[in-house]
Amino acid sequence: MNRKAFTLFLCLLFIVFGAYFSFRFRSFVVGPRLTITEPEEGAFLASPRVTVRGTGQDAARLELDGRPIYVNEKGEFEETLLLAPGLNIIELKADGRFGRVLREQRMVMVRF
Repeated sequence: MNRKAFTLFLCLLFIVFGAYFSFRFRSFVVGPRLTITEPEEGAFLASPRVTVRGTGQDAARLELDGRPIYVNEKGEFEETLLLAPGLNIIELKADGRFGRVLREQRMVMVRF
């Protein structure tokens, strides 16, 4: 009985360690995640001022058109940009903690 209890303890310890290891290194395997919720791709804007909203998770650094931005506790961000008339490309870049880089772009047209 004592040998069975020890074997069961080791199996449970191995399962707990495996679950902890997979949880902690999930961001290494998956990398950063980005979503731009606003503005939509191909949107026509009547004003040069646009609010960019979205989420960024598991990122060590976020940049919107080359300048750093910050997320709240939920991983959401909201930034205001001043765009030029005509076609504009909004780029969101996330650098992961383990060297992965992810980019998300939106093309919008400003007509006023």
